[in-house]
Amino acid sequence: MRRLFPFCFFGIACGGSAGDPSSLVAGDYQFYTVAMDDGCLDGALETLFMPEGPENEHAFEYKVYLPHYDELPTSYSIDLREPFVGMDVALDSDDDVTLQLRGAVMESVLLGAAYGNCTVDMQVDADLLPISKGRIEGVAWLNIQNPQGSEDLCPVFSSDDCLVTLSLRASK
Repeated sequence: MRRLFPFCFFGIACGGSAGDPSSLVAGDYQFYTVAMDDGCLDGALETLFMPEGPENEHAFEYKVYLPHYDELPTSYSIDLREPFVGMDVALDSDDDVTLQLRGAVMESVLLGAAYGNCTVDMQVDADLLPISKGRIEGVAWLNIQNPQGSEDLCPVFSSDDCLVTLSLRASK
């Protein structure tokens, strides 16, 4: 089972609603990372996902198109921010409420200056829930694997797989 806490999963754990399927509006959304949990490096990847620190939500550089339920299932490519560009995603919904992204893969993602030329592979899953017109909340799970680099600066994971959980919000 994926670790969900300390995040507000779809607002339910924080007193919000369980989602409003009638409020999903197709279009371009501005996404923000509002919290993260680095399950294997004690927060060392924070600079990658929340570069201004954990107290400051981080806006994605590019807006992301989200389809309406009648467009599902669908596949397309999205850009989030460097180095997360050109990610092929597949979206579906098995309950006509939650948008589900499953198994998106990004290979050879550069971790950043602190890690030299270290790259990793990432598999991404996400659940996105419309809360109100033009407002989405969600959680993304990034399974980070296969650190490689020639400068001996790659982090040493505490297990073979490194799970990073991101709490997200988006607005149209």
